[in-house]
Amino acid sequence: MLQKIVFICFLLIPQILLADVTTKVDRNTVYQGQKLTLTIETDQADEIRPDLRPLQPAFNILGSRKVNVSSHSTGSVTNKTRWQLQLRPLSDGEQVIPSLQIGQERSTEIAISVLPAEDNPNFSSTGRSLFLELELNQDEIYLNAQAILKAKVFHLRPLPLDATLNLPQSDDLLIKMLEEQKQYTEIVRGQNFTVTETSYALFPNKEGLLEIDSITFTATQPGETLVELSSEPLILVAKPPAYKNSNNIWLPASSLAINDSLAEVTGIPRGEPLIRKISLEADGLPASVLPSIFELGGQQSSSQLLNVTLEETQTEHGISSTRIEEIQLRADQIGEMSLPAVDIPWWNTGSETGQTATLPEKVVKIAEGPAKASAPTQHSSMQNGNTGGSSNLLIWLLTGISIISTLGCIYSFSKLRSIQKDSQEKEQALEFEQHLRQQATSAIAEKNTFQALSMACNQNNPEIAQLRLIEWGQSFWNDSNLINLELFCEKANNQTINFLVLDLEQHLYGSSSEPWQGDLLLEAIERIRFRQQRQFLDLEEGDEKFSYIT
Repeated sequence: MLQKIVFICFLLIPQILLADVTTKVDRNTVYQGQKLTLTIETDQADEIRPDLRPLQPAFNILGSRKVNVSSHSTGSVTNKTRWQLQLRPLSDGEQVIPSLQIGQERSTEIAISVLPAEDNPNFSSTGRSLFLELELNQDEIYLNAQAILKAKVFHLRPLPLDATLNLPQSDDLLIKMLEEQKQYTEIVRGQNFTVTETSYALFPNKEGLLEIDSITFTATQPGETLVELSSEPLILVAKPPAYKNSNNIWLPASSLAINDSLAEVTGIPRGEPLIRKISLEADGLPASVLPSIFELGGQQSSSQLLNVTLEETQTEHGISSTRIEEIQLRADQIGEMSLPAVDIPWWNTGSETGQTATLPEKVVKIAEGPAKASAPTQHSSMQNGNTGGSSNLLIWLLTGISIISTLGCIYSFSKLRSIQKDSQEKEQALEFEQHLRQQATSAIAEKNTFQALSMACNQNNPEIAQLRLIEWGQSFWNDSNLINLELFCEKANNQTINFLVLDLEQHLYGSSSEPWQGDLLLEAIERIRFRQQRQFLDLEEGDEKFSYIT
């Protein structure tokens, strides 16, 4: 009897563990290549993450999100933690989402059906003649290291002139476009496709799982049909630095070298300036992260940093950067002036080893300058007998040298000021250019998302309109946290928008029998865009008037 009781308790243990966890998916049937959302809700209040390792053999984990949910009832408050996982099955057929461990609890298994991609009715002849693929050269890199992302558009016919491909977006990555688009041919399923390829260099500035937003390609096909292709979001893992050093320098690169323009120099006149140029060259790093050589070199008090130049070269293999520092040296003592060695530690991403780039120590010999010529001795002046003419000549000579030296100092000071001013102007121009590029990218993204929203509204498709409305709101207000219609209405702060979104949700989740009409929603969005553009034009006009008055 006791054995039966123990056996029954053992059977009830899994039910007890599963009682506080609910698991569901947004759909139980998907086509291969599509994604689904797994939602796990638990009443645990701690910060324990689900163990996702059981998913890896059968699914790609595209992203995860944690939401804290609070529900209030009479006299009580219930707090729950909700995890939403974006999954993509790796193969078709009948699949099972395995049970996941969350602290002391486990989720339930869920069965799903994955149909072959060729059975998808949306995979039409247009889809076969035009499709988008992304290729990331590595899924896991070090912090600040370089990854290469390639966006490939496969097409059988030439792309129209209005074809656009938006830049990838991420708050945790520095993204730079590499070279211009290139084209080549590739055979896919027996057909000769033209491939238009665009490459980007990605540099993570944060550790952990980083998400790269989907890339959208839009073009107008014959018959004024707007075609939109969107990729799935990508996940990039950024590892922490492999080591730490006293200078807190972390430079992961494929190659790094330091060079000096100063050859072996002897006999430099005392007091005269000597210009030294030191360059630091790296492959696989942006120029903005290259450290200051002047500060690392322990320069003497008589040295001065005149100018810093940052250069970047984009190729299909990535970014090559150069930092050039122009240093002025001045020796006040006769003899030898030692220029200390410079050591820059860096991490070789190819061999996975730590290395050091070294600029060896150099010695410059300082000689007596012409301005310090010795005066005649008393003995020689007595031998010459006639010192009056020689003294006047010496006075005039010293006066002339003093004037020349003064003019040289004034010129050097003026030249230094000019160099510093040019450097500041270059930095300001670079910042302004980056600002213009960001504005242009945001404008293109907003235009593309609005066109997609217009197409969904004109087709009276509420499901697609809901998704495109959120995407447009993220681009228009530059807010990636705008993830649902409730946040969209808060951002719009417009009573008309509230009523139209409520009507959209009624057709999506209610029991309305009438078909949804998207023309009113589209008109309201157009009015919001018009007011925003009008405000921007008024602001620009005000800036011009202010500049004229000042």
